[in-house]
Formats: sequence, structure tokens, C-alpha cells
Amino acid sequence: MKIKNCKKILLSIIFIFTAGLSYGVNPEYILTAGNAVQTGSNSLEFDIRMIHTNSAISDFEYAGGQYFFDFNLNISNGGALNYSVIESDLPELLQPRNPVVFVTGGEMQLRLSLNIFPSPGQGYIISDQLPGTRIARMKLMTNSESFDVQYFSLRWRNGPVNPFTKIYSFENSQITEVTNSGSHYIDSLTNPLPVELASFSSAVSGNKVTLNWATVNEMNNAGFEIQRKVNSYDTFRKIGFVNGAGNSSEIQNYLYSDLKLQPGNYFYRLKQTDYNGNFVYYDLENKAEVLSPLFNELKQNYPNPFNPQTKIDYQLSSESVVFIKIFDILGKEISVIVNEYKSPGYYTVFFDGSNLPGGVYYYLIRAGGFIDSKRMIILK
Repeated sequence: MKIKNCKKILLSIIFIFTAGLSYGVNPEYILTAGNAVQTGSNSLEFDIRMIHTNSAISDFEYAGGQYFFDFNLNISNGGALNYSVIESDLPELLQPRNPVVFVTGGEMQLRLSLNIFPSPGQGYIISDQLPGTRIARMKLMTNSESFDVQYFSLRWRNGPVNPFTKIYSFENSQITEVTNSGSHYIDSLTNPLPVELASFSSAVSGNKVTLNWATVNEMNNAGFEIQRKVNSYDTFRKIGFVNGAGNSSEIQNYLYSDLKLQPGNYFYRLKQTDYNGNFVYYDLENKAEVLSPLFNELKQNYPNPFNPQTKIDYQLSSESVVFIKIFDILGKEISVIVNEYKSPGYYTVFFDGSNLPGGVYYYLIRAGGFIDSKRMIILK
């Protein structure tokens, strides 16, 4: 009995010393900087993401982290650089702090400082599903007019003994460094900034806006989507596409004409896209203003001769009720194709002569005191 009692006491002592302890496994992860996209002529963005890779045998309650990069300073094109966090999956208190561009040892760094550690249970559970937790979406800008066409060359600043990028988690309610620089990746080490835009301008002629732009260098350039919005409160919409030169180190000139616009203010931008689907926006700095016509005019139909359809363009310098009628060669009225009130502007109306015999016809416009007519021919 005495031996049994001793065993019970010993087991009780062991239980007391081991109660509350757990034999956890430190979380493993993959940390990636990537998805770099040039969002303007002088701005680019990229993601810092983390995914938990051994969730079957460990928890990953993220406590904090600091993130240091080296990169190619020459992209700044001589300007000053600004570095900022624009989005994160983490709550604000857990987000890395004080983004800064820093010079040390003759190299440029992008730095995100360590956040203030939260209390146990107040950390963030890192996702084990692709694409992982977004630690931060970063934005880098130069106050120069545009980035230089250089390789961004983003790379982790990791020392073999004392890594600059450090990751911390809670283990048994204790903050534990779990940094593994061997699991830190960049998804593209040498992403070039794809296009150097030399100029982007517009010219207005009547109700047509012509866009002109030129590039000095192009790398992997699939082309330019042209987008337009009417007035500053509108949203941009695609109106056309112009193919790029692919790869070029020579000046390339581009042109696009936006036709048949009504009077108003128009804003344009280019969405340059590379063959991998990455894209960059270039905004036209000035609005393009289409003014009301200075005079009334009826234009020759096109095509002419035609079969069976043609279009008739006309413009009005003042508001009025507009009539456009079709007559045969004997002066008999055949059809009224416009009979409505119109504001000053540029207009097009279509006429279908499918039910008419071939021959010569006339169309006449009456708008207030303005009257004009022209001849057209239907071929059958």
C-alpha cells in the first residue's frame, strides 16, 4: 500500500508541473512580395502576402512583423520617392508601420517597421488558403513626371544571421519569432516597368477628338485600351484599343480618333497592358472640350450612291425643331425621317431605301430659319 501511495503522489506531482503546458509546433509559412503593377506613369503597387503551410499541426496567430526590401533606385527618374500602405487584411493595430524609403550602405531600401504587439488571443489567424493573407498592398511613387524605364528589381533584405524581415507569432501565449528567410520569395525578381510614355495629348476638331501619344521604350507591350468619361463625375469606359509595338527601344507614335461627340467636356486615359495581363494607366492631363457648332450645316450623305442604307450628318448652332424629309426627283414627298426638337450639337440620321426604286432623290432640312437640301442616288 505504501508503494502504491508513493506512486500516486509522484503522478500527482508530475501532473501539477505539466498542467497547462502544450507541446506546440511553430507555424511555417511562405511570404511573397509580388503582383507588381504600374498604376500610373509615376506610381506602382505590389502585394506582401503570407500563407500558413503547416496548419494541420500548428496554429498561426500572427503577432507582428517587419518587412525590409532592396530595390533599384534608378526607377525614381531623379525624383523623391514616397512609400505607403494602401490596403491590408490585418486590423490596423497589427499592420506594419512607418513605411519609408531608406538609404544605407549605398543601397536603397523600402522599410516597414514592426507593429506594437497585441495581447495573446488578439492576434490575426493567417490563412492557409491561396492567395493567403494580404499583409499589405504597398504603393511607391516618384515626384518625377514618370518612372524611368528600369527594372524594379525588388528583393528581400535578409541577412544570413540577423534577418531584417522578421515574423512573430503567439506560441503558448508567448510571442515567438518564427522567421524563416528561406521561405521569403519575390514572384518576379526583374519586373521591368513596361512602357515609358514620352507624350500624351489631344486635339479637338468640330465633334472629333484626336488622341496622340508616343513611347520611348516598350517592353512586352500588348497595346493600349482607350477609355473615356464625360465630365469629371462620370466613370471611365472603354471606347477602343490600339496595338502596341511589343518590344521597342525606338520612338513609337500612336493615334486614335474619337468621332461624333456631342458638346461637352471629355476626359481620357490609356490602359497599357502587357502580354502577361499586367496593366498601367496613363491619364490625359487636360480635358478635351467639344464646343457647340458655330453654324448650321447639312452634309452630303454617305455612302452615295447607296443600296439600301445611307447616313446623313447635320449640325445645329441653336436649339430648334428639326425636319428632314425625302423627296423624289419630281418633288413628291416620300418620307419624313426627322421631326423633333434638337439642342445645339452634331447629329446623324440613317435612311433605308429598301422599298424605293433606284434613282435620284433629294433630302431637305428645315431648322428654324435654316433650310438646305442635297441630292442622293439609290442604286438597284
